[in-house]
Amino acid sequence: MNSQEFRNNLLLKRPRYAVSRIPVLDAFSEKGSKSADYSRFGPYYEIYIYAMMLGIKKKQRLPLPPRDLTKDFIEMGKWKRDSSLIDFLLMVIFTQTDDLQIDWNELEDMEQEDLNKVISRVVTLIEEYANGGLAYLEELWENGKLDNSHYMFIDLYNGL
Repeated sequence: MNSQEFRNNLLLKRPRYAVSRIPVLDAFSEKGSKSADYSRFGPYYEIYIYAMMLGIKKKQRLPLPPRDLTKDFIEMGKWKRDSSLIDFLLMVIFTQTDDLQIDWNELEDMEQEDLNKVISRVVTLIEEYANGGLAYLEELWENGKLDNSHYMFIDLYNGL
């Protein structure tokens, strides 16, 4: 499998999120509402990526609940027409080599089965970091500790 095939296989994956996180996703995502108490992202996956970044910065990975308590996104490759957001997400995750437990130099010599395991670990890492970041956001939101401003998310990220 070459690097393009690896990327294409990864972009077919559908990361999951906990159903219990829907209220916080709704609070910070555009869901057809133009007025909001807090600064808003567009679709769920944008706040999900931001939450993943918070999880990485806080070093907070939280496993997802069982499958019946989660929902799937559409495939990562369909998240946005401009692939730069997805490329950014993947590059950030790829820097987590200790968590991924891989040596990038060995990737090109791996068998298909081992490559599929790497792809699975990448998706799991995205899910766990995003869930950790969403838990952190949810805690701040429920305790009234978010200061709404145009730069709320940047300030929150920089404050960690």
